[in-house]
Amino acid sequence: MGKKDKKSVAAKAAKKAKAASKAEKKNVKSIKKDKKGKKEEVEDEEDLIQTLEDFRRKWEEEHKMTQEIVEGPPTRRANATLTPCPLSDHLWLFGGEYFDGDKCYFYNDLYRYAPDKNEWKKFTSPTCPGPRSAHQIAPMASQGGKLWLFGGEFASFNQTSFHHWRDLWSFDITSHAWERYETKIRPSARSGHRMAVWKQWIVLYGGFHDVGIRTNYLQDLWVWDTMEYKWQQVMFKETDRRPSARSGFSFLPCAEGVILHGGYCKEYSGKKATGIALDDTWLLRMDADLTQVKWEKRRRGGYSPCRRSGSTMALWGSKGMGIMFGGVVDTEEDEESLESVFFNDLHGYLMTGNGRWVSMNLKKPKKKGGGGRRKKAIVLEKVDEEDDSDDGGEKEEGT
Repeated sequence: MGKKDKKSVAAKAAKKAKAASKAEKKNVKSIKKDKKGKKEEVEDEEDLIQTLEDFRRKWEEEHKMTQEIVEGPPTRRANATLTPCPLSDHLWLFGGEYFDGDKCYFYNDLYRYAPDKNEWKKFTSPTCPGPRSAHQIAPMASQGGKLWLFGGEFASFNQTSFHHWRDLWSFDITSHAWERYETKIRPSARSGHRMAVWKQWIVLYGGFHDVGIRTNYLQDLWVWDTMEYKWQQVMFKETDRRPSARSGFSFLPCAEGVILHGGYCKEYSGKKATGIALDDTWLLRMDADLTQVKWEKRRRGGYSPCRRSGSTMALWGSKGMGIMFGGVVDTEEDEESLESVFFNDLHGYLMTGNGRWVSMNLKKPKKKGGGGRRKKAIVLEKVDEEDDSDDGGEKEEGT
């Protein structure tokens, strides 16, 4: 019995030693596996860091902005935008088109003009909007200062094919970087529209879409929320009063909303199109609740300008006034005769209250007696409505 007990104890000890050895091998294997796993994790993390670094370098290369001072102004062009900088006294010029009598060229270059230095500076980036004209840019001082761009048109050299844009971009004035915003809901492709800034919203109205056969004029109203980055169309009832479809109108922000004046459209009788210059004035009364937004037609109070299109209207914010200059009106006696009359008169629109037009002249101040030094200044004087029109040549369609 003693020998059997000794054998049994020895067997148990051998079995225990074998199990311990097996466990040790398993533990060593596990440690090696853990080390291998950690090594792979480190390698994966290093690969991820390298991927992010490659992405960063590629992004910087694609978004690299260069700037250079250029001699003289940009090349000749029409239907570009010249936008006052919301942060300084600079002016920003973008895009436009030029027809040399044979081919039509479209641009997407960006320039900044410094009036105090009479200096033009060109900004170039691989990531920027495509070439276009008759687009719109709205400046905003918030978010570090941005220029918001939407729409415009492009055509082939011989103008046999046309394309209208419906993209939205912002240009950061501080970093000089372009950014594109893609949304499912957005306005249709167009050019000749207008945009104005009211609080945190960019208000867009009208424009036209032309594929070369027939020009379709628009009267839809859209709002871009610069805080939530989304478009919303403002809907109206069929019975609500609102402006007719048009392009090339004046669109100026005010405390209550936006003032709209004039514009251009075409009326069709079969295949024949007749250009119509508009002279009505409207107030778009804005509200943070977009369901409460409404149009109000303004009466023709004061010395209102005659019917015309192609005029330019700028905001004189400190006076609460819009300043309008020039324009053109066409008279078509028959299918082969078109007479265009161009204007060089100056009008002001007081936006407060019910609104009122005043006719204005640029006039030098009277020379004071006593041999005093004559001041080199220009003042605005309100005068009666005058016909300062001059006959001119052909006009381009208002955009």
